[in-house]
Amino acid sequence: MGESDTRSGTDDFDFDTAYRDDSPFGARAPWDIDGPQPAFVALEQTAAIAGDVLDCGCGSGENVLFLATKGHTVTGVDLAPTAISIAQKKARERGLTATFTTADALELTGYHDQFDTVIDSALAHLFDPDQLTRYAAALHRACRVDATVHILGISDRAFTFLRNEQSAVAEQLENQLPSDALKLEDMLPSLTADHLRNGFAAGWAAESITETTLRTFMPFQTDPLDLPARLGRFRRLASKTDPQTR
Repeated sequence: MGESDTRSGTDDFDFDTAYRDDSPFGARAPWDIDGPQPAFVALEQTAAIAGDVLDCGCGSGENVLFLATKGHTVTGVDLAPTAISIAQKKARERGLTATFTTADALELTGYHDQFDTVIDSALAHLFDPDQLTRYAAALHRACRVDATVHILGISDRAFTFLRNEQSAVAEQLENQLPSDALKLEDMLPSLTADHLRNGFAAGWAAESITETTLRTFMPFQTDPLDLPARLGRFRRLASKTDPQTR
């Protein structure tokens, strides 16, 4: 499936509804797994996350709060006000210090030269090529020189994986989703290595793009599922006009 097809179904979707039990996803947002993404836990264990940290598209805050337990200074931003409210409540209940605020990731207004590390769990894979370029530019403004961005997103292999290796889950999903809701392929963005490289072509060095998994709760499922994913690592260069190093 083409990249434009895999991203078109989310363009007008109000993601705040996913946190208000008012969406075709059912009672749980698929990306809200009640804990940090294993890929980011592994990164933290290798000291790949350092300095002032930004979680772009933080949702209900589990990755932020995990990093806070490890002593990191973390800011989480999300476009969904309900998600931010939930994250703030979790922080208070757990006695953790973290900053949560609403923000448009394509602009990141108010943030400049502030972060050393960025994590992104299942946000960038929603963006079309033009949006991804805008996102990379916003992160460039928000980050310090040599900052590292870690992009985790569902890969272009996920749809085939679900069809071939999780066919019962795929069939159940298609039977339960309302006819006017997102289709199965719309819920599985197709993030390719080229899409990532092209989006971060200006002002970033692509240090690695590896295959991994992204844990999710598919709609109407009670058990988590690890989908094929890509993890891209990019380093901020001094200028947007600097060529990438390969």
